[in-house]
Amino acid sequence: MHLMELPPDDVLRERLRRVDALARNGARVKVLEAVAWPRRVEERFFAHGAGSLPEVAYDVDRDHLEERIRDCTREERALDGDDVVSAWLRATVRSLRDACRLVLAVGTADFHRISKELYGGPRSRFHGGTTRTLDLAQHVLDRLRPHGRDEAADDPDESPLDAHALAEMLRSRVAREYPGMDVTVVVDADATAKVVAGVNRVRVRADATFGHHEAEGLWHHEIGTHALTGQNGAVQEGAGLLRGGGPRSTRTQEGLAVFAELHHHCATSERMQRLARRVVLCDMAEQGASFLDLYRHLVDRGTAPRDAWLDAQRICRGGLLEGGAPFTKDTVYLAGLLDVQAFLSAVVREGFRDEMELLVSGRIALEDLTALVHLRRRGLVRRPRFLPSWLRGWRTLVAEFGFLSFLDAIALRDVEAQYASLIRASTEELDRG
Repeated sequence: MHLMELPPDDVLRERLRRVDALARNGARVKVLEAVAWPRRVEERFFAHGAGSLPEVAYDVDRDHLEERIRDCTREERALDGDDVVSAWLRATVRSLRDACRLVLAVGTADFHRISKELYGGPRSRFHGGTTRTLDLAQHVLDRLRPHGRDEAADDPDESPLDAHALAEMLRSRVAREYPGMDVTVVVDADATAKVVAGVNRVRVRADATFGHHEAEGLWHHEIGTHALTGQNGAVQEGAGLLRGGGPRSTRTQEGLAVFAELHHHCATSERMQRLARRVVLCDMAEQGASFLDLYRHLVDRGTAPRDAWLDAQRICRGGLLEGGAPFTKDTVYLAGLLDVQAFLSAVVREGFRDEMELLVSGRIALEDLTALVHLRRRGLVRRPRFLPSWLRGWRTLVAEFGFLSFLDAIALRDVEAQYASLIRASTEELDRG
């Protein structure tokens, strides 16, 4: 079968149904929940003077995970065909299996090895070139490093929001901007991060405070991207597997979320520096730095102790606290942002709005879009129910990237070549119209 020659619709529907059933029947594993450190670990660390490695234990149902791995392996083998949709479905099943593999390896060096396989690492390279994620992080830190300070140029100070005020802001904006979106926002004393967000529930840490830009960024990142894409995927009739794509979709999803922050001018220099520092911390941990080394590195450079804890634990959760085997997920924020920015520069053009809407039709990876274009053409994937605000302003988005794409015209040739099949499929659709 030619790569672009798809099976009949009834075959595609059955394959979509089987993969969706696999995900719904326990194969979708929540990695971040599995590796999260209970709040008591943090309190014990500070109660003992922040002078020793935290004591962390993970509760893993090994029998369940191993059974799910076997289920995924059987389904992958059953998904034959060389067409682009079958290839996407196999990749989705592998991603479900990979999440199980990763959680099975918590607390071991294998966790880091699998993490790098799924998310990349600080020294992973872009598009087969020489530039690494660590190079991007260092560039961001260098460009945002202050050289003298003009106090008059600072943003005006605003009173921070406490947890209850942030929760109420999120609730009221969901009701106003996304009526019908099923999101519950609660204040939770046991939350391990300042905000913990899922598809339908957002938990705000009870003792946390949030600046104006941070609150706005959380809105666009957690609600306007992660909850939105997850809920769009969940209501896809016959393709509810788009609710969550597993680890393979993480880089694109985090890239989209940070892009939304930047596009709406709420990603401050401090926010971008923090994302970049996490890449550096991950590299330090790969080179042998322990949790304590990372924590002290941050505190010695002026980070508040609780913030230093939060960043160091993000890097070490699931891996080895003694160093050498971190969780590399935090390297995908900047890497994914670069991917998304390059993708939009290469692909956004007048007439391609449907394809850009598919980008938020579920939790997908950029490379999934060609398959989704064909499924939409067959009527097997629908327009997303909710659109993020940056995509609702389509005409201004086209104008923005129509200009920006010229600035990087030479570099974008390789990126455009990578998405040639998507551009070709979308152009054929326009020609038909």
